[in-house]
Amino acid sequence: MTRAGRQAIALLGTLAVGLAVASPARAGCVDESILLGHRLPTVQLLPRGPVRAFPQGAGQNASAARIASTGPSIVGLWQFTFSSEGNNVAPFLIPDGAPLDSGYAQWHSDGTEIMNSSRDPATSNFCLGVWTTISGGRSYALNHFALSWDTSGSGQFCTNPPGKTSCFVGPTNIREQITVEPNGDHYSGTVTIDQYDPDGHHMFRLAGTVSATRITAD
Repeated sequence: MTRAGRQAIALLGTLAVGLAVASPARAGCVDESILLGHRLPTVQLLPRGPVRAFPQGAGQNASAARIASTGPSIVGLWQFTFSSEGNNVAPFLIPDGAPLDSGYAQWHSDGTEIMNSSRDPATSNFCLGVWTTISGGRSYALNHFALSWDTSGSGQFCTNPPGKTSCFVGPTNIREQITVEPNGDHYSGTVTIDQYDPDGHHMFRLAGTVSATRITAD
């Protein structure tokens, strides 16, 4: 894997098992300790709008009833893995099947989602999304956002403010299209990860597959 590939994975805040990921840059929700010294840069709107969680005017109870009537629901706690696919080209050269991220995701009945990604918690490893049903009762689309910070100290992806050792790279847009298996215990599908700068300019995209296993209370 090239240095660009290692940096991209590190920037996305992944736990790349078996890979030599050297850069400490992270993507995720804001680390509050970093924000104490300077203001968060303004994030411009991205080219694509967010996925609407439910049709306009639909109430939570009606939506929950609709989901429940269509078979196994996405609602619940899941252990997920993102694996690289189609990124084995310059400049990244990330092999197919290489881990891009892993962790836990909680999908809520109100159409929102929260992810606990497997990176250093000091960088704030929780990020948020919204979801909707697609193509029938067991398929779903997720529109998820994280905030990327470069904590390398050298400003590999952005310029450190005076006196600071970290800088805000920009928002990361994670989009998934997944299908829950008929037994309701697993889901799988595709994922794209787009990195933007603070002004909404696209920096790069990574693509892959996602798989997850439901976690139950027993």
